Amino acid sequence: MNSSRDQQIETLQAALKAARENENRWMEISAEFSGDPERMEQWSSTAKLRRLEVERLETLLAGAAEHTGLALPVCSDTVEAKNRMGETA
Repeated sequence: MNSSRDQQIETLQAALKAARENENRWMEISAEFSGDPERMEQWSSTAKLRRLEVERLETLLAGAAEHTGLALPVCSDTVEAKNRMGETA
């Protein structure tokens, strides 16, 4: 395996971790917006964008790992986050 590919994977893993932490923090503040329909709609839109960012990074990381022959651990965060936002897996 080459050093550049390893660095790319490490960078993607760090970005994915940060994106998941941001998404989790955002999900925790949902109650603050539940009383105002307009703010709740804005919150929901932002939550979906945060979810899309996590999914994009997961896809990029899976593709990078595939090229190196690495197996990535299965993570249930995607399913759990979609369930919190009322989406089905």
